[in-house]
Amino acid sequence: MSALAQILPHAGKAWCPTILVTEDEVLVRGVVADHLRDAGFAVIEASNAAEAVDVLQSGEPVDLVFTDIAMPGIMNGAMLARWIYLNRPDVRVVLASGSADSAQTFPDGRLFLKPYDLDDVESHIRRALGWA
Repeated sequence: MSALAQILPHAGKAWCPTILVTEDEVLVRGVVADHLRDAGFAVIEASNAAEAVDVLQSGEPVDLVFTDIAMPGIMNGAMLARWIYLNRPDVRVVLASGSADSAQTFPDGRLFLKPYDLDDVESHIRRALGWA
């Protein structure tokens, strides 16, 4: 399978949303990305917020970013979400965290606490994109 086919497995088919999964834990990122691909989404993976910003600035079509809050580097997931709101308001954001304290920072229901149920994440993403 070509690299493009791995990133965009539904290329040439009817439109499907593209999800940018941003997670520094490679195993978690892989499980989430594989689940979303199996669910019919196009998925791009980033290991930190800086990589995610690079993707978002590249012109690559991204409909939603699913990001962990706690990540290494100068920008964490919360800062990435703020960057997206300011620079790419067309992109929706869903956050995940291993800390319940994060729920106080993002009380509007877009935060999934780890360990989260992948089917719940998928359902929320579908609703957020109107692709239910």
